[in-house]
Amino acid sequence: MTPVEKPPGQPFSAIVVDDDVVLLRRLSGILAAAGDFVVLGEAGSVTEALALTERAPQLALVDLGLPDGHGTEVIAALRLRAPGAKALVISVFEDRASVLNAFKAGADGYLLKDTPDDQVLAHVRETLAGETPISARAAGHLLSFVRAEQQQQRTPDAPSLSPREKELLQHLARGLARKEVAREMGISHFTVGEYLQSIYRKLSVNSRGEAVYQALQAHLIDLEKDPRS
Repeated sequence: MTPVEKPPGQPFSAIVVDDDVVLLRRLSGILAAAGDFVVLGEAGSVTEALALTERAPQLALVDLGLPDGHGTEVIAALRLRAPGAKALVISVFEDRASVLNAFKAGADGYLLKDTPDDQVLAHVRETLAGETPISARAAGHLLSFVRAEQQQQRTPDAPSLSPREKELLQHLARGLARKEVAREMGISHFTVGEYLQSIYRKLSVNSRGEAVYQALQAHLIDLEKDPRS
């Protein structure tokens, strides 16, 4: 996905959504301490968060379990109001349904709340750079999803991806960053981007999270195989 461009001399704009005040302030503090972020607002509910998305932030840190709804509603609204923004889920939920639904809604990454502060910041920067950070446990759920759905036949109208496109998607599903994918596949960073754009067109999606989700559903990739085989 295209990285978020920061105007020269201006900070990245962000919103933070979490119903736990302690965690809300923790995440806002991580961004504030970094020096190149401005937090446009904090929200503890879906209603508050939807209002904040109207300010078109470049980044949203989103919890899933909110008192008046689900964080995926916030992600969906962000996609409509700020198409170029990034949505990074930071949640206590680590069940398969939560992970898959978040990516289906358009999340750009999925972390658990016990992620250390320095790693949270590193993953935030990866997200803004167009990467898709996924916690090890979340990535494990993607694999379990494949195993659970193995017996279903591939749909006749499933899009056709080239072997290299499938290999790239499998690397992304395992949580590799774009530079790591380029190194594993022996191609340039720019070629990775070209493959991604081709994949987006074929799958009719707008983010890597959605692409991985759609490819898994259509059985276009198999995480139990070596991506290079």
